[in-house]
Amino acid sequence: MCERAAGTADGTAELEATVHGGGFWRLVPERIPRMYDPVTEELLERVLDGLRRVAE
Repeated sequence: MCERAAGTADGTAELEATVHGGGFWRLVPERIPRMYDPVTEELLERVLDGLRRVAE
């Protein structure tokens, strides 16, 4: 059984609304892209390869 702290559901809903409304985009410089490539198997493999290199 998973118990939540009082108000967690409300806080989560508020955070989700902020994120989906673009509320956090103002926190990063304009040069950071807002559009991303679709997630594909090839992309996931490249990301995993990079993470493995960093972990070594």
